[in-house]
Amino acid sequence: MSQYSARNTAILYALAASLVGSPVHATDTLHDFSRYQIIVDRSPFGAMSGTGADVAQPPFSARFTFVGMAQLDGTQPLLAIIVDKEGNRTYFKAEGEMIGDTTVAKIEKVDKGPVKLVLKQGLEVATLLMETKSSVGAAPQAPGAQPQPFVPGQPPAPPQPGVRRIPFRRGG
Repeated sequence: MSQYSARNTAILYALAASLVGSPVHATDTLHDFSRYQIIVDRSPFGAMSGTGADVAQPPFSARFTFVGMAQLDGTQPLLAIIVDKEGNRTYFKAEGEMIGDTTVAKIEKVDKGPVKLVLKQGLEVATLLMETKSSVGAAPQAPGAQPQPFVPGQPPAPPQPGVRRIPFRRGG
């Protein structure tokens, strides 16, 4: 070996030995927050909460409306008629059944008071009351009167005074 190549080899070994086990000293680039600014600007997880940015989100139950109950006969489970406002769909669900990730926890039908539907999504629990819409000109409902569930095979309740049916003809 020549003197020149031996000296270069020694320098190369010394340089390699000095790099082994030495930490990288690029602290400026590791702690530079500006490279993450584009992520913050795009808000991938929603708006940041803080001073003035606290906006209350509506509860998960705001998208549902409890409109009625149905039961095929006395042996079948009671079904809640639920309207999903976001999906524009109507569901007939019994206790324990799910609408997406929301569970129908309980359907409370009591003699006096409103009919209640308890929904659960994750750790959140919400209670919905059955909507009762009074039509124009309809007789006022007695206090504490319960809406009757629809039972197939039985004739419908007689029309209330003041409520008029609109005739409908089929065919062309």
